Amino acid sequence: MPAIATVPNLSHYPKLRIASYCDELRDGTADSLRMNYNYLGKSYSYSINLSKTACNYGGYRHWFNCPSCSKRVSVLYCRGTYVCRHCTRASYGSQLEQPIDNLFRRLNAIRARLGWQVGIANGYEQRPKGMHRTTYDKLICDYNNLMERLVGAYRKILDRTN
Repeated sequence: MPAIATVPNLSHYPKLRIASYCDELRDGTADSLRMNYNYLGKSYSYSINLSKTACNYGGYRHWFNCPSCSKRVSVLYCRGTYVCRHCTRASYGSQLEQPIDNLFRRLNAIRARLGWQVGIANGYEQRPKGMHRTTYDKLICDYNNLMERLVGAYRKILDRTN
């Protein structure tokens, strides 16, 4: 059984993405990033080491080195100091979902991709312009399978209550 959703997950922590520093890192000479900020009433000032890897078609990709474990990552999360997701020991939000919530999230993702309104009561609409027929057919098949699973889950709940 998954953990209850009150357990902290990664969405509870402020994020620091390496992509937001592309302009400062473009020249490729920076080896660290100086951090000065306040978090929960406490002042922090330290450097985060950077590394870079060569890309296949030229140029470089920059990475943070986690201040706690030195792991190379592209996103750091603030728990006082910025650390990687492994050091926060927090899960992704989807890992804490109950199975029925997972079904609803997946159904809504398909509906959004097809350009439909959110909610299961809305009927089928036409294929979005520019979408391949095979892609549309696959999404409709996935949607129908998920709906069958959702109806089956509700039947189990109703059977238990009666």
